[in-house]
Amino acid sequence: MNLRHLEVFHAIMQAGSVTGAAHLLNVTQPAISNVLRHAEQQLKFKLFERMGGRLQPTPEACDLFPDVQAIFGRIDTLNRAVDEIRGGRTGRLAVAASPTFVNAYLPEAVSRLHRHSPGARVTIHAMATANAIEERVARREVDIGLVYTPVMDPSVGVEQVGKSSVVCAVPRRSRLAKQKEVTAQDLAKGIVVATGPTTRIGKAIQAAYGAHGLSMPNVAVEVNSSQAACLMVAKGVGIGLVDLATVHQYPLPDVEFRPFRPHIELSLCLIFPKDRPRSRLALKFAQGLREQFHPVRLSMEIPARDDQASQ
Repeated sequence: MNLRHLEVFHAIMQAGSVTGAAHLLNVTQPAISNVLRHAEQQLKFKLFERMGGRLQPTPEACDLFPDVQAIFGRIDTLNRAVDEIRGGRTGRLAVAASPTFVNAYLPEAVSRLHRHSPGARVTIHAMATANAIEERVARREVDIGLVYTPVMDPSVGVEQVGKSSVVCAVPRRSRLAKQKEVTAQDLAKGIVVATGPTTRIGKAIQAAYGAHGLSMPNVAVEVNSSQAACLMVAKGVGIGLVDLATVHQYPLPDVEFRPFRPHIELSLCLIFPKDRPRSRLALKFAQGLREQFHPVRLSMEIPARDDQASQ
């Protein structure tokens, strides 16, 4: 029996007549009769007998019907899955990002996604470097990566979702905390805590210093994330050069943030396998992230401190 035979047999069993089956399948009665006749020819036994003016299933048909019902039960399940995928209510999504982005942006992005797609399964991979994220995406081990530009791998597609910038994290009671902004000259003799020169932020700092003819700062403490840099600053280790994402995500009462000059812009982007269409779930996740990510301006006002207010 082919699929058309099964469909007609199932419809006749449900409706109890050829006419009823024709209505169920939205075809003509002769079309149902022809398919039934062909099915019985293939099987070499009868599926229905006409008795007392009504079509009655044969014992052989009754034996087959439970298996046919199971097949159409699976088809109903498949159709429901199709409806859920079409509506973006289900699916699987694997995302790779740096620890900073995992903590700073993905909780809200995943929350937005689950509000629209409560059945979605999301796997988050926190990766130490942008190169590792690019490799995961290029090998199709994840659906989406979240990195700062530039992205050099030609096998991945790039979509910008927002901009950020490098700022200074300074100890709350340091002299730099009293300034409206911190310059490269302010860091010339101090201890700087920052990500390494091979990271995207490190490369952006190098490019900005080079463009302005400045000597690179003394990065005495090299870390793998802006969060780690801020924790070092909180302990008085030095001055941090960190991305703006950190500013509004971590409660750090002993650290304040100031704009840094020269200005260093960071472009945040999604990367994905270039030669594979993105799923509806991936597109919805990207849209939610774009809506969430807005450049945040640091206030140029220096908040009054308790010690200043008392004077």
